[in-house]
Amino acid sequence: MKPLPPPTAEPTAQPADKARLAPWYQLVALLLSRAVGVRWSVWLLLAAWFVWPLLVNPYQLGSAHDATYFLHHASAAYRSWTQYGQLPVWNPFFCGGIPALGNLQESSISPSMLLPVLFGLMPGLQLALVLWFAVGLEGAWLYARKWGATRASAVVAALGFAFSGRFAMLFLDGQPAFVGFLLAPWVLLGFEYGIVKPWAAVGGGVALCLVLLEGGAVATPMLVVLLGWLVLIHVLARLLWWPQIGWRWRTAWWPLRSLAILGTVAMLLSAVRLGPVAESVVRWPREWLGESSFTFPQVWAMLTEASQDGGYEGPGTAYVGVWLFGAGLWGMLRRPYRAWPLALMIVLTLGLAMGHQRPWAPWNLTTKLPVLHNLRCPFRITFFTALFAATAAAVSLGALQRDLRDGLGWLLRARRPGAGQWRAVAAWGLCGALALGAAGSLGRKTASFSRLRVATQGLEPSPRWTDQPFRQSLGNRWEAHVWPALGLGSIGCFEEQPYPTSRGVRADLAAEEYLADAAAGTVQRLSWSPHRIELRVHTSRPARLRINQNWHRGWRSSAGVVRNDGGVVAIDLPAGRRTLVVEHRDPLVWGGLAISWATLAFLLVLAAGQGWRWRQQQIDAGRS
Repeated sequence: MKPLPPPTAEPTAQPADKARLAPWYQLVALLLSRAVGVRWSVWLLLAAWFVWPLLVNPYQLGSAHDATYFLHHASAAYRSWTQYGQLPVWNPFFCGGIPALGNLQESSISPSMLLPVLFGLMPGLQLALVLWFAVGLEGAWLYARKWGATRASAVVAALGFAFSGRFAMLFLDGQPAFVGFLLAPWVLLGFEYGIVKPWAAVGGGVALCLVLLEGGAVATPMLVVLLGWLVLIHVLARLLWWPQIGWRWRTAWWPLRSLAILGTVAMLLSAVRLGPVAESVVRWPREWLGESSFTFPQVWAMLTEASQDGGYEGPGTAYVGVWLFGAGLWGMLRRPYRAWPLALMIVLTLGLAMGHQRPWAPWNLTTKLPVLHNLRCPFRITFFTALFAATAAAVSLGALQRDLRDGLGWLLRARRPGAGQWRAVAAWGLCGALALGAAGSLGRKTASFSRLRVATQGLEPSPRWTDQPFRQSLGNRWEAHVWPALGLGSIGCFEEQPYPTSRGVRADLAAEEYLADAAAGTVQRLSWSPHRIELRVHTSRPARLRINQNWHRGWRSSAGVVRNDGGVVAIDLPAGRRTLVVEHRDPLVWGGLAISWATLAFLLVLAAGQGWRWRQQQIDAGRS
């Protein structure tokens, strides 16, 4: 009998096997870290944790009324993109038909709309929220680094800003368009770097364009107000003499240059929306009935009082936490040139948030300007207060980290004079770990409180989608999201801008396209889409055709003359038999789209050229 072979060692699990046996959350972290890097992986996971209640219930939405309003606009745009393959210029599903791109709160051409198109409306909207919060975390981290925070201490800026109380109110108030505020650090980075390096202001302009495209009816003017005050501060600072710096009056115009570049890029890139928006604002200005004012204790309570019942503008609705403010004090002693400007910005935003408190109050002075006279809800400026307070805390914590590192390095040198490189590495690593732990602890208090508010919000199921021939229904403005899901229009109207709904638009018609004189002939619908209606028309004599939607200057017809018939679309037709095509084409949109695409192409070519030059400089430096 042959002897048995010696026992062999048990086969070890291969890396692929280990990956398959790992828990799902470890797999997600592993895949993310390999795809987008460690830091972005952390941001994406934190963002998913924050919006988890909606992420695991993708077909439900918040119970706040505004959630249904914004879902309506997303649903109308989704139908236009996916079912009809049309740019959402006109929205026939609300108020009898209104401009879509001209609506300040609409986000149908935001890059984030790509996610609903790819993954379905409701899942895509929740994934877009995760992405926006990750972008906000990264922006706040970079902004803190720009002000001198360390890599570890900048984490508190990311957590303290992106998970502050006003972003929790985004869910409680049902206003997803407010994610535009998450781009505030990117806009400020572009502006502040652009003061010295003008090309950097281009990036700020791109960020501001994205704010507007994301439905930035509130975030855009608020950012413009903040930038205006910052320009004033920067110009005045450069006109004064400073120790160790001296006079800088020759460069006082640099902040204006940066703002001009930023604003020009933002306007050119968003030209596809600016024309229709400008027309809508002029024709139907947003209505505001009164002034708002808050005392300092009220604003301070919004930011520091851990209250779950603050309502819309009460305590805790902009929660950052008093400890985050207190954390910035050390930086004022150790990094005064970094911390004191941030303290000034905190004071400025607190003053703006107090609204029309006094005739000389910053907000009152701001709203005296013609374009900004209708601004409202000044307490939303606390979005920026949270950013500056969290950044000041990061700068302070970074200064403490450096002080501890220097002290520990001195102690190690005293105990081990012959120690080499390991001493500096050990001191820096230990202090970095301590700073990261402190930053996480400070940021966790803010994030946990806000996330608890998100988790306790009420949820309602979204409507089931159906396809049926379009017609106008009476509708219900309080359930705006139902009607585009059903493929129906709603005459019931609720808009911040007073779009007119013609009395001629009715919900009880036998057909949506009809002759004013029924005896003059017949009309048959062949096809319908939000921007193109094809009809077979036979008229025995000249007649007027009516379409049961609001008139707009963008309506065109392949025959006859388009008229405004008491606010309803009408077409005067000659006698005859024909196939009639009625389309909505807005020259402001298509002209603006050409400008936007040309600007984007120019910026891409410019970026490619700049990248090639940098690459050549690196190659030349390596050769030398």
